[in-house]
Amino acid sequence: MPHRSVSPPTDLTAEEIRMVRALRPGPMGRAELSDMTGWSRNTVVSRLQRLTDLGWVMEADGDQGERGRPFVRYQINPMASLIFVARFDSERLGSAICTLDGTVLAWENHQRPYTTETEVDAITELDEMLSRLLASATVDRKRIQAMVVSVNGPVSDLGKTVPWSRVGVLPADLADHFSMKVAVENDANMMALGAQRDHPQAQSLMFLLVETGIGAGMVVSGALHRGLGGWAGEVGHIPVPAAGDTPCMCGNRGCLALVASNPSLMRTLSTAQRPVETVEDLRRLVLAGDTEAIMALRQAGRHIGEAITGLVIALAPDVITVGGNIAQVGDHVIAGIRESIAQRTPPALSSRISLQAINDYLMCGVRGASDVAFDLLLPA
Repeated sequence: MPHRSVSPPTDLTAEEIRMVRALRPGPMGRAELSDMTGWSRNTVVSRLQRLTDLGWVMEADGDQGERGRPFVRYQINPMASLIFVARFDSERLGSAICTLDGTVLAWENHQRPYTTETEVDAITELDEMLSRLLASATVDRKRIQAMVVSVNGPVSDLGKTVPWSRVGVLPADLADHFSMKVAVENDANMMALGAQRDHPQAQSLMFLLVETGIGAGMVVSGALHRGLGGWAGEVGHIPVPAAGDTPCMCGNRGCLALVASNPSLMRTLSTAQRPVETVEDLRRLVLAGDTEAIMALRQAGRHIGEAITGLVIALAPDVITVGGNIAQVGDHVIAGIRESIAQRTPPALSSRISLQAINDYLMCGVRGASDVAFDLLLPA
């Protein structure tokens, strides 16, 4: 799609935004849009023409209609607005520039030792990542109209983070600083939205992210469930017997993350003779067939399955997807989760749930971020 001038979303009327949102599921013809919106054919044609002129709508690939006539369908122009996506976690920094449909134009991802960021540090990181990506994609900064930042921890009101989210508590004027719409969201939530695209028929879906912490993004009836203060899905803070009375940073004791997250696994397996200091060290052990490491992953999966049992029964998800570096090393974590769920939930439920690892979980997060950005730019 050639780069051409596109009017900002603020130039669109409420009716035009409604038309664009109507096209969100995919290409449609004029008759379909008329049925969906309740508008007359002439009104639909007029608004489609204006949205095409403004650069927000384009003709889709033509289909053959009756008597060989081309059937014109319309779709959202994915290049109408570009999105900057940044992810902060305890193991790495990642960022991307993507289109409205989640297609990645530029991407970077690099390891970085854990440090506690201040507001200034986080803003500096965002500025630097955006500048590098703009240069890589040869994109004008003005074309980036939304930023979505993902963090590992609860986020309320798409902006208020908890202190341990690595970026600290981001300032309220972040949008003013970058001169664009900004949303902050939990990383597992964004990945759940991205995974939903692969399972459009699922009534409910759970995305488990197993990394420095353990989070679950939950999509119910097509909508993300965030819960009070963004705490929905913080399964890493569900107490499990194996964690005993050990204090957790959340203020509770005996949380799942203390026995099943990446740091806890590394502590369990590390010895003076065989230090396990990074996730890559742990990965190498598993790939080399180290029995102790493999059994530790399986046990971590069992702990996770135990912790989410009540949630699985309450939500009864069609699909549970699992992402994270460790979840990608064989099927050991998945096997442990499946074992616990099978033992602790009714067979009529556990036998029907699709439980699977997802390899492109970072790209899945970018796709989910594009959904967050779409609603930010074109609110219902």
